[in-house]
Amino acid sequence: MTTGARGLPMTRRTALATAGATLGGLALGGVTLTGAQDGGNQSARTYRVTVTNLTPGQPFTPPLVAAHRPDVEVFAVGDQANEPTRQLAENGNLGPLVDLAGSTNSIRGAAAGASPLVPEADPGETGLPYYDTVHLTTDASAGYLTFASMLVATNDGITGLDTVPLPEDVNESRTYYANGYDVGTERNTELFADLVPPAKTLIVGGEPEGTTESDPALAENGVIRPHPGIQGDGDLDPAVYGWREPAAMVQVERLEGLQEEFGATLRGTSEVPPVETDAMGSATFELDRDGDELDYEVSVENIENVVAAHIHCGASDANGPPGVTLFDGGPVSPDGVLAEGTITEPDDDNGCGWESLDDVVTALRGDYTYVNVHTQANPGGEVRGQIV
Repeated sequence: MTTGARGLPMTRRTALATAGATLGGLALGGVTLTGAQDGGNQSARTYRVTVTNLTPGQPFTPPLVAAHRPDVEVFAVGDQANEPTRQLAENGNLGPLVDLAGSTNSIRGAAAGASPLVPEADPGETGLPYYDTVHLTTDASAGYLTFASMLVATNDGITGLDTVPLPEDVNESRTYYANGYDVGTERNTELFADLVPPAKTLIVGGEPEGTTESDPALAENGVIRPHPGIQGDGDLDPAVYGWREPAAMVQVERLEGLQEEFGATLRGTSEVPPVETDAMGSATFELDRDGDELDYEVSVENIENVVAAHIHCGASDANGPPGVTLFDGGPVSPDGVLAEGTITEPDDDNGCGWESLDDVVTALRGDYTYVNVHTQANPGGEVRGQIV
């Protein structure tokens, strides 16, 4: 598909430049890029898409998914890669694909994930997830799904699905497996010097190492083919960075509608690491009809000297930064409601990269947020619960 891609300034090797994710601060923020466009009398459809990294040693850029009509083709094996796909594969730059999704009427809905996806074992100890969930709202004319992410520790590899059918019925789900593809923008040197800087950090840790410049001497013909995998010709050890196909699993469910009510059960055992405490609690959230306000209530018991409570971004087995302050002003020792109110925007300059209430709600729907209640005795958190 080549229609309407405006293209963004090429920032070679930024890898996490869009979709609200930056490696340096591990800032996370899922974004719904487009909703259903002019659908006429066709009823809206909602899909939940979960992308899971199946590799032992390849990080992905935040996944981009799009619901579209059958005339859309983002990439195809044996064909020349279009510019948005080339920039994703070589630079980790989602910007041109985001632009494309917003500029062609055939793409009826698109969304980007909240975070880069690392292997489940998290060998780089990043605290990042190995799966992410996004939601799409579209109409009945969009019968197909396309997914794409960069294989970060490659010269120009992606994993993706090209035009697979969406579920037709409410509560129907489909599972797809995505292989790796070489987009052919440059030779596979497998040298850290030629890769995006996060390629090393996301798997083995340490400081980023790589380049922010393209090397014309490595240019290839741009024809997409199955990825040969990691050969061990440069700095990449196949035992560390290699993978066996499939690289990703994509689960697609058609829902009755988008979730508007959320809750969390707060326990010391949910802290990372667990905290031994008699304290417990709960949190509830409800989005108003217009989506402009998120009402909340946090209740606790058997807890002393509470100093703060937040919505954090992060998986259930990791610690993430706060994005929304729910309580700040202790120390207090309540039994009952700790805090209640209405959220209209996230905290300024929050570590999750959330810029609007829409970003917060997208993250809540993605099973990648938790409530944490902090006390004087446990400043890192005494009781915590994942928001579902």
